[in-house]
Amino acid sequence: MVAQRPTESVGQIAYRLSKKRIKISETTLRRRFEEAGVQSMKPTSKPLLTNDHIKKRLQWAIKHKDVDWNQTVFTDESSFHMKQVIRRVWKKRGEKYYVSTIKHLAKVHVWGCFSKNGFGKLVLFRRTLNSKLMWKIYQNGLLPSVKKWLGDNSNHWKLLEDNDPKHTSKTSKTFKANNGMQSLPWPSQSPDCNPIENVWALMKLKINQQPPTSINNFIARIK
Repeated sequence: MVAQRPTESVGQIAYRLSKKRIKISETTLRRRFEEAGVQSMKPTSKPLLTNDHIKKRLQWAIKHKDVDWNQTVFTDESSFHMKQVIRRVWKKRGEKYYVSTIKHLAKVHVWGCFSKNGFGKLVLFRRTLNSKLMWKIYQNGLLPSVKKWLGDNSNHWKLLEDNDPKHTSKTSKTFKANNGMQSLPWPSQSPDCNPIENVWALMKLKINQQPPTSINNFIARIK
């Protein structure tokens, strides 16, 4: 029933069955699905890949299979959205129960990096990322992290970042050239090729396990 139309809601399924003169409540449907081991969940998302994307990803992997990843710095940006979960409570009839709510929920953008030597500096920002801000992130986030990890050998490393226009702008290219930064090529539609994506996922999971109580608390927990 759900295999052919996996995106249908229980209400839509019940309505479709009623058109076939099969009367069954949504509650009963949920119970039967549960008994059959079928559960509702968010689908796993993945990049939409064309045959050309797949071909270029494979070529990239083969070409870089012998890269010294120990000398690679993985970087990326991600957005963290503050969530507020209002849970149900037990109370007597007529009794009122109040819960404090945050009026304006925050969204914070985060740039981060890591290498085999550990995690680097996190740079948090609220405004839109542009090439000028990217320049400051390279200067105040990336280079100090590399210097801490590699010291005097800080010229022997490669940068892995995606093809975001802020990374490939004239301003960013000039900064990287002036500071001896070498970037590895990046296949399009390939966020899964950068292991820092797993770091973002784990951070968001950890933060959402206990929703922040304020914007300041939210920012502090990201740091």
